[in-house]
Amino acid sequence: MANVLAPFGFAQVGTASSMPNYARAGSASPYRIKAGFITSIYFGDAVRMWVTGDAASSAAGYITPWIAGDGAGDATKILVGIFVGCQYYSASQHKTVFSNFYPGADAAADVDAYVVDDPESQWMVQAGTAATPFTQAYVGMSADINVTPTGSTTTGISGMSLNTPTITNSSTLPFKLVNVITTPPTANGRDLTTAYNYVTVAFNNQQYKARLGV
Repeated sequence: MANVLAPFGFAQVGTASSMPNYARAGSASPYRIKAGFITSIYFGDAVRMWVTGDAASSAAGYITPWIAGDGAGDATKILVGIFVGCQYYSASQHKTVFSNFYPGADAAADVDAYVVDDPESQWMVQAGTAATPFTQAYVGMSADINVTPTGSTTTGISGMSLNTPTITNSSTLPFKLVNVITTPPTANGRDLTTAYNYVTVAFNNQQYKARLGV
């Protein structure tokens, strides 16, 4: 049956050699979201690190959501990994809040964020381009996310999807397509004849991994 566009960001399916990182205690690494940052970050969002040299270098050392085009030849914009939750002191509730997403407000200070940054991790993501399915012919190519990813404030789940793979700017694009997903065959995203199918990607240009785009 035809696939339905219902993006969920990046869901880990494993690593190059073992089970998913979140199945192992202590596998998500700690990072920080800057106090006062007003953009939401959702479970399954790709995130980047601000470094000195960025236009907003006052945020150096903090993470923000990856934005389509961040890796287009700009060496200061590097993928960190996939956001899986946070904790912060709530200004309105006067207590520490644990959440699967950062709402973009209410934090009284810097936010403790948790990111899976294993350079060998692999992720399931939905193709977000209506023009064509991503078939076996795309395996080995590099890809960015789509231009306007949005998540859900109800579930906290990401809305990121994958843009059409390409060899252009392949050394700086964040993801590399490594497989297409076909099972279970009747589930959404498994139809390789229609758009919005599911694929597996690995990190391509990431802080702990060499740039491997073809």
